[in-house]
Amino acid sequence: MATQHHLRTPLTALKGYLSMSLEGDFGEVGQMLKEKLGFCFDSTNRLIKLVNEFLDLSKLQLGKDILDIKEASITEMLQDVIAEVKSEADKKGIYLTLTLPEQNIPLAMADPIKLREALYNLIDNAVKYTEKGGVAVRLIIENGKLKIVIQDTGIGMTAEEVKNVFSHQFERGEEAKKVYTLGRGIGLFIAANIITEHKGKVWAESPGRGKGSSFCLELATE
Repeated sequence: MATQHHLRTPLTALKGYLSMSLEGDFGEVGQMLKEKLGFCFDSTNRLIKLVNEFLDLSKLQLGKDILDIKEASITEMLQDVIAEVKSEADKKGIYLTLTLPEQNIPLAMADPIKLREALYNLIDNAVKYTEKGGVAVRLIIENGKLKIVIQDTGIGMTAEEVKNVFSHQFERGEEAKKVYTLGRGIGLFIAANIITEHKGKVWAESPGRGKGSSFCLELATE
């Protein structure tokens, strides 16, 4: 807890003061300064997310239970994540769609905060590495389980990358680094661990470089 306090408290304060400055709480802000403050605000948000990921990663590696299991709506999680990531897809001029089954969708026993984080990492990753076309997210009820397929038209992966993409030792290829220079490669590792902790399955598929990728996961409804 002490580590979390020392890392999160100053970042939260920094984010708060940047937000107040952008909103003009301390006086009028010129356009140039507002742009610089906006860049700092976005960077602080990324840093907060990185800190949270590393804290979760340390807990997972220590074998600590980080889940608060309860009945949760996968539909609501997906809709929230799509709404959050949509602006990034729009900036890139790519589509981001969500297709839901026509039948009633059962609730899942899950930690809604952590599972949403895993879904965010998977969908955000697909958007980041897709320059043309887009990302299609589908929720399917299959054999009494909830299956989510995130299919993109992005840079694709080699067979070796597919095999290791959820490993904490995964090294992004040069093509991936060209598309998104800030990627760290741990988001998918954390997503996979969260899904595994939910007793679910996660895997990746790709026909090869330049041919897109699919990230799939299955969760029990009980």
